[in-house]
Amino acid sequence: MEPAPQSPIASVVIPAHNEAAVIRRCLNALLNGFAPLELDVVVACNGCTDDTADVVRSTWPTVRLIEIPKASKPAALRAADETLSIFPRIYLDADITLPSKSARILIESLRSGSIAARPSLIYDTSYSDAFVRSYYRTQVRLQSYRNSLWPAVYGLSQMGRSRFSTFPDVIADDLFVSHYFKPSEIDIVAIDHPAVIHAQRRIRDLLRVVRRRRKGNAEIYSLPDGPQSTASSTVRTLLKTAASGPAVALDTLFYLLFAIIVRISVIVSPPRGWSRDESSRSEATKFDTYKKELA
Repeated sequence: MEPAPQSPIASVVIPAHNEAAVIRRCLNALLNGFAPLELDVVVACNGCTDDTADVVRSTWPTVRLIEIPKASKPAALRAADETLSIFPRIYLDADITLPSKSARILIESLRSGSIAARPSLIYDTSYSDAFVRSYYRTQVRLQSYRNSLWPAVYGLSQMGRSRFSTFPDVIADDLFVSHYFKPSEIDIVAIDHPAVIHAQRRIRDLLRVVRRRRKGNAEIYSLPDGPQSTASSTVRTLLKTAASGPAVALDTLFYLLFAIIVRISVIVSPPRGWSRDESSRSEATKFDTYKKELA
């Protein structure tokens, strides 16, 4: 493993399991705009059987690599945390695009007194079908009512990171971390430079991901000191937003029906394994190939 930089202003943890299709996109967006070694970035490859590590080495040789044999995001987070000492610290999923401007604003917020923060978010549904686009329109409306650290990208100061010891073996690490902070302690920043979450292509891809999310949420709610379920407040918020017009009401109806379908499907057939989305990753591969053909 390469030596840590001498004077970084922050550290970044990127857990990666077979992310060769998207890790270049993730690192380019994050690092183009920072000086070399201005960030101490660790990509924690866990159980990779593709060339994720080779892509990292060839694209950004200043990024440090950890390679662990077990395919486990919590294990990757723990391994990276043990390696790093610099705060503030950003935790970033490899399939999320965090622009360098957004990362810098996030870091400045945490260095200036915030203990927990995340950037504003947008969902890229340009490759998605109508049902997926409808789902995420409602998701965005819901998130506008919440101060939370999910999904998939957040930052902590040293004081914020001290709220918990290590990452447990749970699916929803972002929800786990978020429940240690009051909504008033979480800052949403980088409004003009949002992070991009690349949405699923088809409704069946969305179903797979939301089923996993449902399982991950249930794990967190069942912890001895875990948070309370937000289902009732979510329904109230949805009903409130639905009153704003017919199009919003239609999106809301689909969202609620989809949530019911997910609940029933999880009871009938509990999800196994990680059940991650491959459709957005395949689109990233196509886009990279297209750019190479134009070059």
